[in-house]
Amino acid sequence: MAILTAEQLTGVHPNYAEQLPRWRYLIASYNGGFDYRAGQLEMLRKYINEDQAPGDQYSNRLNYTALENACKLVVDTYKSFLFRTTPVRAFSNLQGNPMVESFIEDVDLDGTTIDGFLKQCNTYAMIYGSVWVGVDKPQAENIETLAQEMASGIRPYATMITPENITNWSYEKQPTGRYELTTLLVKEAETAETTIYRLWSKENIQRYRLDTSSGSQNATLLEEIANPIGKIPFVQLKANASPVRGLGTSDITDVAKIQQSIFGLMSEAEQNIRISSHPSLVATPEVDVAAGAGAIITVESTTTPELKPYLLQPSGASIDSIIKVIEQQQASIMKMTHLEAVSTTKTVAKSGVALQVEFNMLNNKLGDKAQELEKFEKKIWDLFQIWTGLRFDTDYFIEYKKKFDLRDDNADIVNFKTVIEMNPPSRTLTQELYKQIARIVVKDGDALDEITAEIEGVVTGSRMPVTTPENRSAHIQEMIMGGLTDAQILQQHPEISAADIASSKAELLESDNG
Repeated sequence: MAILTAEQLTGVHPNYAEQLPRWRYLIASYNGGFDYRAGQLEMLRKYINEDQAPGDQYSNRLNYTALENACKLVVDTYKSFLFRTTPVRAFSNLQGNPMVESFIEDVDLDGTTIDGFLKQCNTYAMIYGSVWVGVDKPQAENIETLAQEMASGIRPYATMITPENITNWSYEKQPTGRYELTTLLVKEAETAETTIYRLWSKENIQRYRLDTSSGSQNATLLEEIANPIGKIPFVQLKANASPVRGLGTSDITDVAKIQQSIFGLMSEAEQNIRISSHPSLVATPEVDVAAGAGAIITVESTTTPELKPYLLQPSGASIDSIIKVIEQQQASIMKMTHLEAVSTTKTVAKSGVALQVEFNMLNNKLGDKAQELEKFEKKIWDLFQIWTGLRFDTDYFIEYKKKFDLRDDNADIVNFKTVIEMNPPSRTLTQELYKQIARIVVKDGDALDEITAEIEGVVTGSRMPVTTPENRSAHIQEMIMGGLTDAQILQQHPEISAADIASSKAELLESDNG
């Protein structure tokens, strides 16, 4: 591979130059805080000469305006659904392999588990639209076998790289019709005076230092080695598909603009409230003015009426209008991200059908993301196998949860309870309703199995455990205390008679009186 010049190193892909300002805007929108208030972004509308007024009023207004970070809310909410259930991984013939286990527990050689690493990848993919992950392996001398690598602790590791640090790339169409990544230029480190680049190709790996300390750019080739695997070991996770190869579409592009609008409205509201609460006093220089409650203002007796001090105080009537617009924009964020159905704030009463449609839209979106995460992780493991020479057999699989139960559990329990209280004639229906309630209330799998077994009566092989003459009265009293009606007791226990229930009630009443 030819050695690159400084001009070639600093040359970027056309799509990179176009997207870089957008990426910086999106990451600042997610980070909030000082990143959001950076001067070059100008997230807050600047009025004419506002930054030139005494005291730089624009900076003061920027610092005192609160940010409602909707971008972080959306990204974190999606992440909480996607990773609520840990992905299932089965490595079959390599289950328990030390190198595989080490990769799972410390995927990036920085103590990050593979689940934590994939959460980070998903977060930044949602922000930027896509994220790159490279799988590399340290090169060591005098080590030739896999056993020697395992003994020395040398293994592949993964590195996540945001699009801001992938400055150039190229694809080539193969005879099979697939596009293959053929070059990738990665910005590894950057200081005020130097920048380190790594150029990947299928044949070679080059490492450069770009020096700008002398006022001009000078490129130095630091290292060049052959690519031992014959392909560029990078895979890309896209939040949403893009028609442009090498790019993805962010989940928060529209959310960020509404967030910025709310930020501006919050500033207007703060200014309006502050000015309304603290009116401005207009007076001539000769007036002796004192501040605070009960202050005395002294003017000369010869002062003409038009020169006497007076207050300028806005009415504050526009504050309500600002608040209404903010609430509308907050509702728009929930609607466009399909989070309105799970939001604690309900702006409009919706029918059950409308809520179910919103649940389904969010469920489908989350399912698509889970599917992409599953494919993405498999590609990472494919690179792991290439670097190590290990091979998973056909029983190896990785599975992410793709169905997300977004039903309202409280509403379901109320509905089940209502049906049970109707005393349905079907014993099977009643038992199924109790099992549905148990699935909602009990999260422990072992306990749930035991409860389900009790409901189904699997111990005795009948629908409900058959009572004996010795325990019948005590069990009837337990069911009465549990709120079951006579009809429900008879339905669950055919061996019990109405006389048994009456006798047990009498015993229960006698013990209470005693």
